Amino acid sequence: MAIVRYITPILLVTLLGCAGQPAQLREQAPIHHQLSPPTFNDALFDKTPEVISPAQLFALSDAQQQAFLRVFNGHLSHLPANERISRYLSDLTHGFNYKEETYTASEALALQAGNCMALAIVTKSLADLVDVEIKFQQVTNAPVYDRINDTVMESDHVRARLYRPVPSEESRDVLYERQWVVVDYFPARDTRSRGIISEAKFLALYYRNRAAEFMLAEQPDLAFAYAQAALRYEANDGDALNIIGLLHRRAGDTQTAQRIYDYVLKLEPNNLNVLHNALALARSGNNQAAMTAYERRIQALPDPNPYTWIVLAERAFAQNRFETALTMYEKAAYYAPYLHEVYWGQASVYAAQGDTVRAKRVLAEGLEQARLSATKQSYKAGWYSYRD
Repeated sequence: MAIVRYITPILLVTLLGCAGQPAQLREQAPIHHQLSPPTFNDALFDKTPEVISPAQLFALSDAQQQAFLRVFNGHLSHLPANERISRYLSDLTHGFNYKEETYTASEALALQAGNCMALAIVTKSLADLVDVEIKFQQVTNAPVYDRINDTVMESDHVRARLYRPVPSEESRDVLYERQWVVVDYFPARDTRSRGIISEAKFLALYYRNRAAEFMLAEQPDLAFAYAQAALRYEANDGDALNIIGLLHRRAGDTQTAQRIYDYVLKLEPNNLNVLHNALALARSGNNQAAMTAYERRIQALPDPNPYTWIVLAERAFAQNRFETALTMYEKAAYYAPYLHEVYWGQASVYAAQGDTVRAKRVLAEGLEQARLSATKQSYKAGWYSYRD
């Protein structure tokens, strides 16, 4: 799931994409058994949206099943069953169009498109069809971040493992080394596992993904329904609760939104998504004490997403807090020295302070970094705009 961040106000949600999100493993505090989950304001949302069932999610059409079985029982029949599925998908996905959409299995095959979760869903559908054991794995690759207009994205990644059938003379209770193959869009050598997840967790991720996608598509009723579905599979999923908090805030119920944020932060004190959203809520209410507290907590935590700091820098710059803006841009530069926004932002601060010499100097540094990227023209435009 990408972490999607709206800039004004900052809203953060989590999506499953196909790039890696640095492992920020959050431990649930043991007090969660003593806490009462917040009550949602259901009256804000339409109760009629239909949520897809797990059976519908993994269902394939008869034609799709037959197309797979012809190959599975045909020219790939000499391979172990798990490798047949892997080979079939490998050949199939050569024509796939990677798209940040969490399609169902039948949709992904029909459209020849989808994200990493859609590929994992297809993989499970085929594995179930021929009784091959499958497990889902969350992994960490090199982080990939992006920003489109007022949305910032950070991607998380999930993939499937297909296990070789147990030999008939062996029992599943006997310890021996199981062999598996990995089905992945973009396998990488530097991939690190964040652990095998249960099917229930996978379903929670799916429903949370769809909730985030519906929220981005301005469909709050569906977003709320899917976020609630995620909670049925993982009751205290901070990211699903975060989405529900955002939906309440956008619907005007800031009190319920705050209660949701407070609840999640008791379970996960370092949840940066929720901290940012709570900060945005405090700003909207001009709650200076809360703003200061949230800002301190955020700045004390490591966040490798450079756009987190760029967003904070832009806000500080708009408020004429120039030193704070520079500090935030420096943090962004530490994590992503290749981003032109880092240097343009610093130059804008120096120019506002009347220091065109330093503005030119920082743009020259950015121009040097740009030689390694495709954004050189952006730096040139900035450089010439500061010439005397």
